[in-house]
Amino acid sequence: MRLVTFRRVRSRDARVGLVLDNAVLDLREALIDMLSVNYGIADQDVVEWVYSFTSDMRRFIELLPITSELISRTIRFYSKIELHELVERGLACMASDIRYLPVVQNPSKVIGIGLNYEEFRVMLKYPKPEVPLFFFKPTNTLIGHEDTVYIPRGGRWPGTESKCLFHEYEMAVVIGRKARNISRGEVYNYIFGVTIFSDITAHDIEMIQPGFVLYQQRSKAFDTLSPVGPWIVSLDEVVEHSIDLHNLRIARRRNGVVEGESNTRNMIYRIPEVIEFLSEVMTLNPGDIISLGSPPGTSHCLQPGDVIEAEVEFIGTLRNHVK
Repeated sequence: MRLVTFRRVRSRDARVGLVLDNAVLDLREALIDMLSVNYGIADQDVVEWVYSFTSDMRRFIELLPITSELISRTIRFYSKIELHELVERGLACMASDIRYLPVVQNPSKVIGIGLNYEEFRVMLKYPKPEVPLFFFKPTNTLIGHEDTVYIPRGGRWPGTESKCLFHEYEMAVVIGRKARNISRGEVYNYIFGVTIFSDITAHDIEMIQPGFVLYQQRSKAFDTLSPVGPWIVSLDEVVEHSIDLHNLRIARRRNGVVEGESNTRNMIYRIPEVIEFLSEVMTLNPGDIISLGSPPGTSHCLQPGDVIEAEVEFIGTLRNHVK
């Protein structure tokens, strides 16, 4: 599955959808239709229950252990119907008629892994970290595919204006089950899927006092500095296609020009090690986003009007606009 959180262009309601080529199956409408038309269930309580987990990806992931069979049946049934019919019936919409939202809008945590690509570490002349380095990004920073990154304009306080945003391009995982003190051999049982994350950093604020954690945290905490998406590729799809998550091309583009390129095999700490380590420090919850670090790239400050892209082979391309 490739799952999106979206809203229809003329609606404010967030919905969970299934990507169908250049369209999205609205799982809220499809599940209600399935329950009422095919099972004769139209009880208002059931409708409200469907609304509760098809409006929130975090809740959708949490309830998958009990809803997966129904969702699978629904997807199989409606995947056989012609797209134009699904659109006419209001069960699907074209990708051009939706606005992408952050794939998980309200995760309990957004965690970034720092200094996790070997060529970046060598370039910066840093020693290999003894454990994965991590930091948190607040949920106010999250935006979706094709949304706008706003350059911090500042206000009354010093260090709240930036003239140099850097774009870091990363693969990320989304947690599927509560995880605490798990071993690396168990890790993939706790991952729901994979997505793309752009860690935008106000580099000039970060360098007010290099290495000082409070400036580093502030530089990553402004609204809109965490684009994520466009969708989550579920782990079962990764397995079905025999994809090695540690051998994928990853690239960064600005205005169509490649400014950074690497491969996920160059990560210092791989997914099992990262999740095992983090689960010894904290409880990981369904919907938590863990971004796995960025390779190096050309150090250009983002400018208003720029279009930035982060691409991970097989997963897709995350595109955003700078203003």
